[in-house]
Amino acid sequence: MDAEWYNAAAKRQIDKFKDYTKPLDLLRTPNKNTVLHVYITAVKKEPEESIEFVELVESKCPSLLAEPNIKGETPLHIAARFGRKNIVEFLIQSIKKAQNEDLERGAEASTSDKMLKKTSTDEDTALHEAVRNNHPQVVEILIRENPEFANIANAAGESPLYLAAVRENNNIASKILEICPSPAYSGPNGKTALHEAVISRDEDLTRKILDKNNSLTKEQDNEGRTPLHYASYFNLPAIVQILLEGDNKSAAYIGDNDGKTPLHIAIICGKSHLMVVEKIMSDCLDCSELADNEGKNVLHFAVESGNFKGVQIITQEPSLANLINQKDKEGNTPVHLVAAFGFESLTEHHLVDKKAVNNKNLTALDVVLETKDETDELLGYTARKLRRARYEQGRPLIQLKARERNKITDKSISALRKVSKSHQIVATLIATVTFTAGFTLPGGYNQDGPGKGTTILTRRSAFKAFLITDTLSLALSISVVLIHFLLTLTRNKKKLFYLFFWAFVFTIVAMILMMVAFMAAVYAVMPHSSSGLRAAICVIGSCLALLCLYMLKVTLPEICHCG
Repeated sequence: MDAEWYNAAAKRQIDKFKDYTKPLDLLRTPNKNTVLHVYITAVKKEPEESIEFVELVESKCPSLLAEPNIKGETPLHIAARFGRKNIVEFLIQSIKKAQNEDLERGAEASTSDKMLKKTSTDEDTALHEAVRNNHPQVVEILIRENPEFANIANAAGESPLYLAAVRENNNIASKILEICPSPAYSGPNGKTALHEAVISRDEDLTRKILDKNNSLTKEQDNEGRTPLHYASYFNLPAIVQILLEGDNKSAAYIGDNDGKTPLHIAIICGKSHLMVVEKIMSDCLDCSELADNEGKNVLHFAVESGNFKGVQIITQEPSLANLINQKDKEGNTPVHLVAAFGFESLTEHHLVDKKAVNNKNLTALDVVLETKDETDELLGYTARKLRRARYEQGRPLIQLKARERNKITDKSISALRKVSKSHQIVATLIATVTFTAGFTLPGGYNQDGPGKGTTILTRRSAFKAFLITDTLSLALSISVVLIHFLLTLTRNKKKLFYLFFWAFVFTIVAMILMMVAFMAAVYAVMPHSSSGLRAAICVIGSCLALLCLYMLKVTLPEICHCG
């Protein structure tokens, strides 16, 4: 398309086209856009006279009304995308007029009807474009003209209603539900418009969709999750209430691909979701008996997630007493998980079987004994109560006592040996820098006179501070290198841990001293007239030194915990 005609279409220069005698369908851009595509895209407002250009094009070349570009988009797609309401109405009327002419000719299939439903290469209809770009007036025009628009999904599997729900556009979604007798609800990955209404926390749209089709509560996406799963996960008690109304309670019994029900999801999320837990249990108490694919019931999940209040709610319900000693596929009861997760209140329940063994023939106490990375809390109250129960059975506790005496595990030692290599590199770099600084002293040397060869700044206090801190940093970093060398030869776990501990402390201190040495050197060589610059450098250096101290404070407890 020549620039002359492209600009004329873009600038609405209608008169220029009135005298154009060649076929308009020959004017194309590289993307196969016609002058009608260009005009509709460029027009900024929708005044009444804007139809004049479209009318002129129709009179000269009617086929352009349905002519697609390289992406399969007709002028109706473009008009719907940009919300050109008047043009959309005109195009539809032109299509209907052509349709009537087809019927009068006795045509079996209406070309004009196909034009109205024509899809792009992404299988988008004009309605998809209007919904996606939030043009409610255009949406209403299209679906009132042809409600079947709402039943067409694009290549991504998105129905117009799904697009409205995922974009949280309640107004458009409500229009589609109001006008279309049975719209499509489908979306990608198996989700429906109801899934997205729940995810968007839209109570009003959720209720409207259910009023239209309440069977959607049981629809599962590709992960097996129903809308109720998402309401449970996002902690939406009001929407949970809506989803469980009437005959929809069966949704509470549906598990996802892992077998987890909405109640499992809510209990796993912790105490913040207790209202959802209580709501599901009040309406569908027997769904509490369901287990996931690993055989874990709702009490297993409550213990694993540390949901103390959830455990209390479940164990206080007499009809759920069987859950207390129910085993998963590994033979673990909730009490076995208590031992592993350091959660003790369940052990006090009068129905708990403390002697129950799992598939490895381990009791809850045995689980404590074989856990290598238990914390102090694990060896605290829980272990004491289980130890007392074990004592009453007359069984020895030598293994537990040995574990209490030696809490430095093979796992932590292995981790320390791996970290040691990177620490050794850091220490070597510090030693190299400080060693070099000792021979390239700030201020330089006397070139003549009785003090020839001596440093110029010898008498400055800042220079003396530089020498001391640089020497200490060098000594500490070399010590660290030596310690890490000794770590490779040490087999005693306790000794190895303490060597690593002091190597880490020395490294941090060496870093701090190196920074202090740098500040002292800069301070020594800067003239008194640059006091502001000297102060700025000292502030920056001090901040870095404080950061190193903070790292030491934060990291030391972690290292001590490993040991």
